[in-house]
Amino acid sequence: MRIGLFILLSLIVSSAGLNADEARPVYVEINQISTTEYLVKWKIPPVMAPGQEPRIVMDHPECQPLSDNSAVGLLGRMSYQCGQPDLTFDLKLVYPAGNPALTSLIVYKSLNDEPQQVFSGPEITKVTLGAASDPVEVSKQYLVAGVEHILIGFDHLLFVLCLIIIAGGFKRLVFTVTGFTLAHSVTLSLATLNIVQIRTELVEMLIALSILLLAVEIIKHRRPNGHTSFTWRYPVAVSSVFGLLHGFGFAVVLQDLGLPQSMKLQALLFFNIGVEIGQLLFIFAVVALAFISTKVISSVDSNRQKIVQFGVYLIGSCSAYWFLTRAMVML
Repeated sequence: MRIGLFILLSLIVSSAGLNADEARPVYVEINQISTTEYLVKWKIPPVMAPGQEPRIVMDHPECQPLSDNSAVGLLGRMSYQCGQPDLTFDLKLVYPAGNPALTSLIVYKSLNDEPQQVFSGPEITKVTLGAASDPVEVSKQYLVAGVEHILIGFDHLLFVLCLIIIAGGFKRLVFTVTGFTLAHSVTLSLATLNIVQIRTELVEMLIALSILLLAVEIIKHRRPNGHTSFTWRYPVAVSSVFGLLHGFGFAVVLQDLGLPQSMKLQALLFFNIGVEIGQLLFIFAVVALAFISTKVISSVDSNRQKIVQFGVYLIGSCSAYWFLTRAMVML
């Protein structure tokens, strides 16, 4: 397979992904203190410019904010008194200059019902709470969350990029990606359901190391006297082993989002489907762009070996940086 556009993709991903997996949602928690009292707490991720943080508002004609509110930096809280018990209300995120692509996680803990958890994309700034959860809406939320996570999870994408290079042909690529998918689906489920637990910092460090190891394997193989290692002979086995590790990484995000108690398996299933959809979209985009570039731009086709090699060095450098920074966190 002629992959001539790897350098461009690697440059984009490397420059954008130095802080991979740091995209955290705006977290809002609403606790029903009594039938007419509510406490709203929020945490804003530290990516907002000062003064651009969203205003969190519980919106209902019968509800009024009380004076015991506070905000310290990116943390805040506000109490509300409502004129009617057990209302259905709107939770609004009001951005002074528009939402800079932040997702939101809103958790509503009522007195009598199980908690409601709503994960929304940047385009959603108003969420209705208090009504019964819609299974279709829950499935949609977690499906979108899975797609969004894989497409902003630059470390996972770089790993898939390395798998594409190692697989080479279409048939090997199908089997290699399938092994990766099945493996990370297993550990994603085990970790999310609290059957197996691994320290988050360790998982993130090992994910960076897995990318670095694949980059080294590719560089060594492409040398004039390069060797054919186990990775190149059995890419499916390698992708499956590392897929188990990456599944724990996906689980970290899903655990941050939480699972609705009455629809745990449904939410887990659709999040996993979303991850696979995002992964396939990335693979199709890489292959299509590579094919077009080699057909349209003659210099790309004639220099594809150098382009791939330079792109892999960029991937290795980026993953080495992640590994060292995450290892420092472990220490």
